Amino acid sequence: MTLLLDGQKVNGKSLKVTANLRIDSADMSGQTSNTDSSHKGFKPKALTVTLMIPFRDQDHLTELMQLAEATEAGGQLKTYRVVNDTAQAFGLRQVQFSDNVSVREDDTLSAWRVQFSLSEKLSNPERVESRRPDNSVQQQGGTGNGVADPSTDSEAGAPELSRFEKMLKRVDDYLAPPS
Repeated sequence: MTLLLDGQKVNGKSLKVTANLRIDSADMSGQTSNTDSSHKGFKPKALTVTLMIPFRDQDHLTELMQLAEATEAGGQLKTYRVVNDTAQAFGLRQVQFSDNVSVREDDTLSAWRVQFSLSEKLSNPERVESRRPDNSVQQQGGTGNGVADPSTDSEAGAPELSRFEKMLKRVDDYLAPPS
């Protein structure tokens, strides 16, 4: 089995690729024993790659580390076009290095055991979601008249005052002028 990232072969022995799709959901049972859950969507697919690189092929490990550390113009991780049978069967086209790159010496062989993760970039569900029109928010309204704001209530809309109330209003305005 081979693994190509932008046409560059990832060299090593005993290459194994594991594909993973995480389906996010949340428990809706609260404090009961109900088994209901809500679907929160599909998370990006991921590939976990394990391989072995003999000590004599140190340049293969150096090449792999250069691929993992590569960035694009804006400083983001480089996105690679992936070619692999498992990735193709899983529907993966573009990936980025994610999580970590683990390299350890083998206990019995003169080789490094390498493990790294590649996560999907621009997945099909992500593309579909970006093309989906936004849900428009509709203004809700009730029946009847709205409530008037007392600070904007003008004298024209207020009920007419009696002579005694008019005199009290003048005294009130004199003692505490309206602001």
